[in-house]
Amino acid sequence: MSHLKTENLSYVYGEGTPFKITALDNVNIDLEKGELVAIIGHTGSGKSTLVQHLNGLLKPTEGKIFLDDENIWESKSKVYDTRFRVGLCFQYPEYQLFESTVYKDIAFGPTNMGLNEKEIDERVRSAAKYVGIPDGMLAKSPFDLSGGEKRRVAIAGVISMEPEVLILDEPTSGLDPRGREQILGLIKNYREKTGKTVIIVSHSMDDVARFATKVIVMNDSRVENSGTVDEIFENSSRLSEIGLSVPQITEIFIRLKKMGYPVSEKVYTVEQGHSELMRLFAERGIV
Repeated sequence: MSHLKTENLSYVYGEGTPFKITALDNVNIDLEKGELVAIIGHTGSGKSTLVQHLNGLLKPTEGKIFLDDENIWESKSKVYDTRFRVGLCFQYPEYQLFESTVYKDIAFGPTNMGLNEKEIDERVRSAAKYVGIPDGMLAKSPFDLSGGEKRRVAIAGVISMEPEVLILDEPTSGLDPRGREQILGLIKNYREKTGKTVIIVSHSMDDVARFATKVIVMNDSRVENSGTVDEIFENSSRLSEIGLSVPQITEIFIRLKKMGYPVSEKVYTVEQGHSELMRLFAERGIV
């Protein structure tokens, strides 16, 4: 059964004005519960506009969005409920922190859900634990934290609402390598422990190859393609045509193949690359 899907979804900015732009054009996606879905595409392809529709932040110009087979725009109460069931964390979410303490920032969502103090406290501490925020940090001002710590607080604020679907728009953007690994690790850990559906918008093909179970490629406001990591990255020439790339390790093995080495080009992670080289070395008696 579909968990989250769109049917003929279209969205136009500036309808009826000279500045009309079609941001989404007849988009159809179908996601199953528990998937880790990566949405990729060039700048302006419609990625962020799409995810803002999935939690009801934007209303379609045409088409429908279904959560567990229910049209989220069927009524005002449905769309209100969807905004808690589908949590959206924007790009650079740390800029949206505003409370005096980390605790209050994480508690903002559960408070607006009308939960009692005990439930709010349980959710705050549970969400903080998921993202690696110690209890001692909860009393601090979020503005005294590092960039990576702020990012984790912002993500915890969405997780604290216990959404069925967690959407993160460029969750590692602007972070150093250590911060990137921490954020990606917590996303992977959250999905594995909760079984929740996770959607990430990303420009990093290396991150997508390592973590995604499904990839959706956006191009010029439409879905160009969707499938597994293998199905998407094996067509590197088409990705290049629409302004995307393959993981760096894939580029290395494509070059090795062109140089005459008998290696597979279907290598998308460092771990796969290591295994392929060990196979080649073993065949040649090197190891």
